[in-house]
Amino acid sequence: MSEPSLDPAGAPAARPRRRTQAERREEAERRLLDAALEVVARRGSVRMTLAEVGEVAGYSRGLAAHRFGNKAGLLRALVAHIGARFREQREAGPPSKPGLDSIRRSISVYFSRTEQSWISTRALLVMMTEGFMEDSDLREHVTAYTRSARSFFEQQIRHGVASGEIAPDIDPKSTAVILLGAMRGVMLQRLNDNDIDLLEVRDRMLAIVDRMLGRR
Repeated sequence: MSEPSLDPAGAPAARPRRRTQAERREEAERRLLDAALEVVARRGSVRMTLAEVGEVAGYSRGLAAHRFGNKAGLLRALVAHIGARFREQREAGPPSKPGLDSIRRSISVYFSRTEQSWISTRALLVMMTEGFMEDSDLREHVTAYTRSARSFFEQQIRHGVASGEIAPDIDPKSTAVILLGAMRGVMLQRLNDNDIDLLEVRDRMLAIVDRMLGRR
């Protein structure tokens, strides 16, 4: 019989805790969604198959179908996954104050992400384009995600107006459309043109936001 392994202090080493079924299921879902992000970012969602996602994630060809039911179910979960990833990035670090500070934080995070993080943006832009197609399964989900993103800016603008830090003549709805459109438009250009300096664009956009929204 082999001797039990010891830690550096000479005590028997603790055995690794066995993961629960819920933890294994959560990890499998995360890996499947990350794999779907990679596939969509590279090839688009139209050509993506559930079997391919399972293989890229390192599982069986049938696991994605078992977990999400069908391709529409996977795409719906994928849009939500993209939103959750960005919220985690935006909320990391010191908390920001509601209003202009939260708007600036969102813009800073959006343009300061690493190349790896752009997979989410690339996949989202691909799905937004494919959502224009007739009878697309994506249109409803991408529209809901976009409305949620605009709602964040609307809420922060309204809070800033109420607190007095944002000019009272700023319209929250139309301004939210402009902010989100500018951010996505810049990233669309950057994904096709490596010469665009996102940090320089970030600083310029923050300056524009300060002038546009600040009380005059």
